[in-house]
Amino acid sequence: MKKIAHLFLLLGCSLGFLHSCNDPMELNNKKALRMLEECPDEYKLTQVLPVTTSFIDFREDDLKPLQKDYEALAEQGFIKLDKKGKMYHITFTELAEDYLLSPKEASKYNSAYGRTSVFASSIKYVISSKRRVEKVLEIQERPRVNIAEVTTKLEIIDETPFYFLESKYDFKQQKRFVFRMTTEGWKYCKPQ
Repeated sequence: MKKIAHLFLLLGCSLGFLHSCNDPMELNNKKALRMLEECPDEYKLTQVLPVTTSFIDFREDDLKPLQKDYEALAEQGFIKLDKKGKMYHITFTELAEDYLLSPKEASKYNSAYGRTSVFASSIKYVISSKRRVEKVLEIQERPRVNIAEVTTKLEIIDETPFYFLESKYDFKQQKRFVFRMTTEGWKYCKPQ
């Protein structure tokens, strides 16, 4: 009789555990990671940077270490560097087209730029890297507004020729995603 009671107890615990794993109303790290992998957000996982195309002075402290990288880009054929006195002017070549975005497109991405109307014509936006969610670090549910903030750790999966420009910025390797609670459970993907 004791063995039967133990079997029912074990069966009940197993079913309860399975139910909690598949419960659409419960959000855990594994489930959040799976949902992010099923619906990757290109805009949040692609890093876009502004590049000034005129008035570049490699004598400035923040640009001095990047001069060799710019010269390497010129050697590889992605840009042309034209010296104008002590300054340089950058022209992007056809080879760089795959990495360039319009200002309107760039504003949708995970961009490190502020809108500047004064020098807008001399700024180009380049894709520097692409990332993916490596793991979920924390989930903070906000029941009052039916959302959960999911903090993740990102890893770089693709570096473009313009990746060296990221050294000018302090990018965190974490990203926060917002999930929403629906009548069918937690969702991340945008409705089609």
